[in-house]
Amino acid sequence: MTEENVRAKSRQHLRTLLADNHRYVFTLIHKFSIDPKKETDYPLITDRSNIIVISDEAHRTQGGTFASNMRFKGIPNASYLGFTGTPIFKDELELTRNIFGEYVSVYDFKRAITDGATLPVYYLPQGEKLGIENPTLDGKMAEIINDSDLDDDQRRKLERAFKREYPILTSEKRLDAISKDLVWHFNDRGYQGKAMFVALDKPTAVRMYDLAVKKYWPQYIDELKQRIANAEDQQEELKLKRHL
Repeated sequence: MTEENVRAKSRQHLRTLLADNHRYVFTLIHKFSIDPKKETDYPLITDRSNIIVISDEAHRTQGGTFASNMRFKGIPNASYLGFTGTPIFKDELELTRNIFGEYVSVYDFKRAITDGATLPVYYLPQGEKLGIENPTLDGKMAEIINDSDLDDDQRRKLERAFKREYPILTSEKRLDAISKDLVWHFNDRGYQGKAMFVALDKPTAVRMYDLAVKKYWPQYIDELKQRIANAEDQQEELKLKRHL
């Protein structure tokens, strides 16, 4: 069997794979959902005890209905090992420990930085500068993420939950202010390199591209050319030209 052959393509395909004797099976947690047209409860797949479930992003996927279907109904005698590395909320760490037990091994940021495996993480609050304040948003996000099975309809659930906040978070004025700040911050941060921008959803990411890249990037270039023209000495001019 190749890896592609044991990648679950549907609910039924997952059950077939688990019922057979495959060395590896790959799936997403939402394949443990029920088919509302056929079932009212999740059925037993296999009672074998020689199955080890290895869950990635265990802090986000193992506390909901789909995980319950897997653990207590679908493959109740399996053993479980969870990997968690990037929890957004502190409560997620405690939830993971409650589900999987104590840590077998911990590789934290400090060790990773010492080993040279990752770079230090710095947080620069920009909200005050941009006039952005949402003091209750983190709590609402934590509650929804912890209480929901975030599958294919994640965006629709979040939009319903934030029906009042969503228009504020994605308003033209707010995104415009963030976009401008993003372009100047990225280019003037003191070193060349990549960056990742995380948006609320895909439509917002596209709008940010239109604002940050199409609107403000050319403006930054024009400003940089003006700084070159106004450079006080040749060394500063060469430095700005390299940056350009």
